[in-house]
Amino acid sequence: MRRVYSCAILLLAGILTACGTGSGARTLGSQLATLNPQTANNTSAANSFAAQSNGNLGANNVSKVNVHSLLYPGATTRILAHIMLWFGKSNHMSVGYNSNDASQVERQINDMISRGIDGVIVDWYGPNNTVDEAAQLVMHEAEKHAGFTFSIMVDKGAMGSGVCSGCNPEQTLTTLLQYMAQTYFASKAYLTIGGQPVVTNFNVDPSNSIDWDNVRSAIPAAPRFLFQDNPGFSHQTSDGSYSWIMPQFGNYGLDYLSSFYGTGLGYQNLETVGATYKGFNDSLASWGSKRVMTQQCGQTWLQTFDRINQLYSESRQLPFLQLVTWNDYEEGTELESGIDSCFSLQASVSGNKLQWTISGNENTVDHYAIYNANGQNLTELTTTKPGTRSLNLCSLSLPAGQTQLYVQAVGKPMLANRMPAPVTYVPSCGK
Repeated sequence: MRRVYSCAILLLAGILTACGTGSGARTLGSQLATLNPQTANNTSAANSFAAQSNGNLGANNVSKVNVHSLLYPGATTRILAHIMLWFGKSNHMSVGYNSNDASQVERQINDMISRGIDGVIVDWYGPNNTVDEAAQLVMHEAEKHAGFTFSIMVDKGAMGSGVCSGCNPEQTLTTLLQYMAQTYFASKAYLTIGGQPVVTNFNVDPSNSIDWDNVRSAIPAAPRFLFQDNPGFSHQTSDGSYSWIMPQFGNYGLDYLSSFYGTGLGYQNLETVGATYKGFNDSLASWGSKRVMTQQCGQTWLQTFDRINQLYSESRQLPFLQLVTWNDYEEGTELESGIDSCFSLQASVSGNKLQWTISGNENTVDHYAIYNANGQNLTELTTTKPGTRSLNLCSLSLPAGQTQLYVQAVGKPMLANRMPAPVTYVPSCGK
């Protein structure tokens, strides 16, 4: 069963904060916070990371509303984030951290868990390199968190890693899988189905030159192989298939996703791994070819979930969902620093009424949180649903005298939170 993080209470440096669920107004006068955690970077992105021209947000304050809340009611889908572990190497852009840093891996796993993510898929390039070392750090960190899993995607780059000198592709893949079995499969955190470890691959066998039955038979753990796109379901030895982001297709890849899910529904005995993403822009990648799928101010992200919700339900579950990607900054798909919804708001007070105006699409907002400020200390007074534009302050319990009030737009999962400057209020109820 998947774990639920719908409103996790986190104790950070002795300060109590809370995440909202958008389930309606509630009075939370006893919940204390400070101003900085509501506005500062609360992600595993480096504090020094600045916004980029390909659409990546700089270090930001991001919604920690459970990502499962974007799925259909009753979803049991396991949500897995695809992670790149090559940062800090000279042939990749600087993002302010080193993927081979244990403390950074710890921050990333904790950040994923705080957003409701159930596991991580590691893009792997073979043994005995910095990516492999980082993958082992991910494994050790995942093992510290009950229910959180990791798995390996064998990237086509692993086939040229020199792991098997003079070998053909089938022999090379067999050697890679044998190393994985020895190094990763025995981990209590490794993702399994029916007790078998799950292995995906990225363009490892485009010419179908590998006999995957032979490979499987050479691995004691007998892994389950998940392939890619619609043909992955009918690939030899297939245990299922995963979808991906397709910037070369029109309509934000939504038609591709609909076709993929429709194909998967015809293979009820195989696993279907869906995909959601914010957009794509490889203009800053050294290998880029100017492929762009715009983010539409968060709408692309929400629409990819909508495609799932159109076809799946509590009685017809999507088994797995892959977030594409956690941190591919170079192709502009990273979710680590959050998604820009292009949303803003402005608060004001009229008499005893707090009111706010908005700019942008309110379907990116999970809820509004109202805070009373005492210096740098905040008290969350209540939350309201999207569509609300005002609040009767006389309905709240506020201290006498002048006070400062904040209105925060808490984004839907992965979207940036927004909280403008406070407004001053002097209670005059009953006068």
